[in-house]
Amino acid sequence: MPEKHFCVHGHFYQPPRVDPFTGEIPQEYGAEPYPNWTEKIYHSCYLPNANAGNFEKISFNIGSTLTHWMEREHPETLQAIIQQENAVTARLGISNGMAQPYYHIIMPLSNRRDKTTLVRWGLHDFQRMFGHLPQGMWLPETAMDLETLDVLAEEGMQFTILAPWQAKRPDLDFTRPYRIALPSGRSMGVFFYNSFLSGEISFNPVATENADRFVHDWLQPQMAFIQRDGPQFYLAASDGELYGHHQPYRDMFLAHLLDGAVESQGILRSYPAGWLRDHPLDQTAEVLENTSWSCHHGIERWRDVCGDAPDATWKKPLREFLSGLCEAVDQVFVELSDGLLEDPWQARDDYAQVITDKVNPNEFVRAHAKKDLSIEETNMLKNLLAAENERLRMLSSDAWFFYDLDRIEPLNALKYAAHATYLTRLASGKDVSEALLPIISRAQSKASGLHGDMAFLSYLSRFQLNY
Repeated sequence: MPEKHFCVHGHFYQPPRVDPFTGEIPQEYGAEPYPNWTEKIYHSCYLPNANAGNFEKISFNIGSTLTHWMEREHPETLQAIIQQENAVTARLGISNGMAQPYYHIIMPLSNRRDKTTLVRWGLHDFQRMFGHLPQGMWLPETAMDLETLDVLAEEGMQFTILAPWQAKRPDLDFTRPYRIALPSGRSMGVFFYNSFLSGEISFNPVATENADRFVHDWLQPQMAFIQRDGPQFYLAASDGELYGHHQPYRDMFLAHLLDGAVESQGILRSYPAGWLRDHPLDQTAEVLENTSWSCHHGIERWRDVCGDAPDATWKKPLREFLSGLCEAVDQVFVELSDGLLEDPWQARDDYAQVITDKVNPNEFVRAHAKKDLSIEETNMLKNLLAAENERLRMLSSDAWFFYDLDRIEPLNALKYAAHATYLTRLASGKDVSEALLPIISRAQSKASGLHGDMAFLSYLSRFQLNY
């Protein structure tokens, strides 16, 4: 009888809720009795899962916007998560943690330079947190194209996780990972998760009421379908917040599932990185570019109207406005840093040191300078690099996920856009948003009537008053 291995992957993430005016998360309606949703979800999910030791039992990724909040608000819980991952690394020589691009951006909608920066920032933050690099990287919404996979490979990643419908062939055996050949000559390992098990865990509360019953009624029947020799790897992937927040007490379900229920039936607990080490890739596959795990129309949800949000006509102008702003901010950055920085884009890639390591911005700029800088030049470069950070943050996928413009997620994107615009103006005297205002004016909330340009300009004027 072939060996059967089982793994649960949890994608833990919270969007950047921080108000750039205050540096704090504001009071959020509906999060009572807690001040905001991140705090509420912490108490129902992150804390109990850490207390149960689940971060040692599962494969997981945890977004930087969440870990930075936890580092500040609940450092003891973050330390427990780190210790659990470190225990796996010490025991097995591989990590059960996966990195994630620093901001939760739909990677196929970004250019290669942005993809590289986001991956490097994410890897830098993972290494800072856990003390070593991972073997794999989770992609936001599992959205990918071949260029994204190539960037992962170029930065040393061995694998990622995708949905089964992202494979070109629907009849693949998804109990093994595959090697994806890339145009550059590099390759990337891909684990396709089990659609049925992942869907039942995510959307059927009955399935996760009892761990022993889940193994008997859901997991073992799935395993019986596959009739082939050789070891098999079954992967269930879901939002980590399912375990305690979306479904109460599922942290306890997860704890027993992976510390008793599975192994009592002769099923082995495993991790993707460990599987790859012990079972080198010997099968190839192809993927469908511009696809994701959470949009039935590829990646349209994050740039236009699609069947998942048929009335969201505001999404396209928001995407076009922010994309245009990215280009304008970048152009000023390149023009003004020429002759001052040794390599402007390398400086941006290294800027994670300022964001995550709290390196002094003045010292950072001087370390990357091509010559001795005046105070004015130093301040200008500091503002330009800070603008680059904001213009990456404003692209977080949450801005387009839901159905209306007048929500915290798209409005936060416009706040970060206003901040990037203001910082660029401080550095250059140029208003990089003016020519783009007709585009964002076309974005309108169906619920409140709010126009995107009204929101953006109000935020921009607030920065001008506050600085």
